[in-house]
Amino acid sequence: MNPDFGQDFPTFSELLPNSEPENVLPLRSAGELAELERALGAELPDSYKRFLNTCGGLWMLGGAIQMGSTHPFFHDFPEYEELTPQQQSLIQSRGGVWPPPSQGMLCFAEYFLESDGDQVLFDVSGGLVNGEYPVYYYAHEASPARVSRVAESFAAWIENICIQSFDDP
Repeated sequence: MNPDFGQDFPTFSELLPNSEPENVLPLRSAGELAELERALGAELPDSYKRFLNTCGGLWMLGGAIQMGSTHPFFHDFPEYEELTPQQQSLIQSRGGVWPPPSQGMLCFAEYFLESDGDQVLFDVSGGLVNGEYPVYYYAHEASPARVSRVAESFAAWIENICIQSFDDP
């Protein structure tokens, strides 16, 4: 991890050594970040780019938080008609609508707050505001699945919301 990590994310950085981080990824250069933005077709928020430039990603708390090499990616679901009858039946039984409410959002981490497989996402639909996107929590097992706004930015999420996971047993 780059020494600047503690300057950009002081609270998270202070708690990190005690959380036994796993799978710490190499830093991403400015060129790699520019290529990632080009491939996604979207700008990344400033605080998230600082994170990736100082810590390329990591897993923590036994995998309950995963910012891995497959992140970020867009939620892009197929049309309802393309789903199997079993998938359509499951959606109907859970009272959901299709596509899920996370459609078009940019997933940057797995975050098992309520259930394995839940995620945190950037809502890119309104564009960057002061260099940031709002952060939403995606509860995919809820009936129906739901997204809830949890922070104004990646920095606010990692410094204020994510660190609450460190206190959970």
